Amino acid sequence: MALRFEALYPEGMCPGWSVIVKGETSSSTSTFEINLLSDPGDQIAFHFNPRFSSSRIVCNSFLANHWGKEEVNNIFPFEAKESFQVEIYSDHDYFHIFINENKIQQYKHRQKNLSSITKLQILNDIAISSVEITKRGL
Repeated sequence: MALRFEALYPEGMCPGWSVIVKGETSSSTSTFEINLLSDPGDQIAFHFNPRFSSSRIVCNSFLANHWGKEEVNNIFPFEAKESFQVEIYSDHDYFHIFINENKIQQYKHRQKNLSSITKLQILNDIAISSVEITKRGL
């Protein structure tokens, strides 16, 4: 897996914060991940993985050295070689996932200490045009 982007945000993914990633996939076999990592040890508090080969989006968490139960969404708004925007917004209980400003999923926080989620990582086969970490409010 090729690292495309990594950023630290010391305040953590507290309620009211959003991560917005704009980019473009390279082909119909593209795959990419957006991971929100928490301390200690870069555990994956939230794993967002669109899979073009099966036209589904898989979300999960890797905590205490174990993957949790996958949450699969068969709504697949991505197209090969097309621009997209992914927004991951956090409230007190969920990550809300928007693709091109349309909400497609919500994912219950499995890492309850949201202030420990301090790193954003983007992996694999996309061209990133911008990444924004912003406070949106509740």
